[in-house]
Amino acid sequence: MLATTLAGCTGSKTAPAVPPQVQLFTPRPMLSVDAADYQSTLEAIREIRLSSEIAGRITAMPIFEGQPVKPGQLLFTLDQVQQRAAVNADAAEARKNRLNAERYIFLNQQGAVSTKDRDFYVTQAIQSRDKLNASLATLAYKNVVSPIPGYVGNLNYKIGDVINPGDVVTSVVDNSRLWLRIDVPGELSTRVRPGLPVFLKGPDPRRPRAVGRVIFVAPALDKERQTLLLKAEFSNPDGSLRNNERVNATLVFAQQQVLAIPQQAVMLQAGKTFVFQAVSVEEARRRLGRAIEPEPLPNLPVAIQVPVSLGTLQNGAYPVRGGISAADTIVVGNLAQLRSGLSVQPATAMLQPAAMGTAAPGSSPEAVKAR
Repeated sequence: MLATTLAGCTGSKTAPAVPPQVQLFTPRPMLSVDAADYQSTLEAIREIRLSSEIAGRITAMPIFEGQPVKPGQLLFTLDQVQQRAAVNADAAEARKNRLNAERYIFLNQQGAVSTKDRDFYVTQAIQSRDKLNASLATLAYKNVVSPIPGYVGNLNYKIGDVINPGDVVTSVVDNSRLWLRIDVPGELSTRVRPGLPVFLKGPDPRRPRAVGRVIFVAPALDKERQTLLLKAEFSNPDGSLRNNERVNATLVFAQQQVLAIPQQAVMLQAGKTFVFQAVSVEEARRRLGRAIEPEPLPNLPVAIQVPVSLGTLQNGAYPVRGGISAADTIVVGNLAQLRSGLSVQPATAMLQPAAMGTAAPGSSPEAVKAR
């Protein structure tokens, strides 16, 4: 019985608890982006719809859809036989009247004819010259050329078709510069200004497809929708952006460097956010203002729960607004096993900043969750 009693007493002793193993992390700077996401459509700043100013039948069209063209390059030609005949007749009439005017000017200088006769023939020569110029202009309308550099759009007519004045035959689109219309809610109107960056999202969330700037802010809100129109301009030297392309855009209101902590370091209780700081035993006793039970293990840090003020979650990390500083060390992971005053076993290596997954300074905010 005595042996049994002694064995039972020996088994009742509690072995020291094994401290939970955790990662330790020091808050690091992160580029915090205050932005909003919008969907809109790219528009070419220069898109010319080409039509003839006179009626006629298309006799030549030395272009194809998607072809690059230069200013002044011929796009299509209308039948010119009748108009060329009119030009030749007007040119002959103008030449005859000019010779008559020159002859009567000479005779008037000699006193052989009156000034009235001279003025009649001079006026006749001027009228015939202007008529010839008008005929030449009409003939020029038969040759439609590209007014800008760009690419030929859809061809709405073919050789042999008869078109009327105003019928759009094709268009020339210059994709080298495009703009994007963004309708911002009226409550954000005080935050927008020319020069704000706009990022177009691409397949890689870490790299924007294109970066533009706000170049226009409407002077007034839309009366019905209560939105403010912005226009952002994008340079497109490689032609990767297209006219009328639907895109996702991020309008950045502000960017700043702030301290950040990983999402795994944050605990939510009663609607408030907390983290566990790793401090020395002496510091833990001072903060708690009492003895720590059970007694902390020697040479190990102690976890202390502290409230923190955080910003919006951005790419797996929270910007820190208050509660901790860059000199503090916090616990990441295994938060459910922790309580204030409990010793923790640090992992072999400190958690690196890359583990947060936050954007590096100067990188794009493509993966930023919009506020």
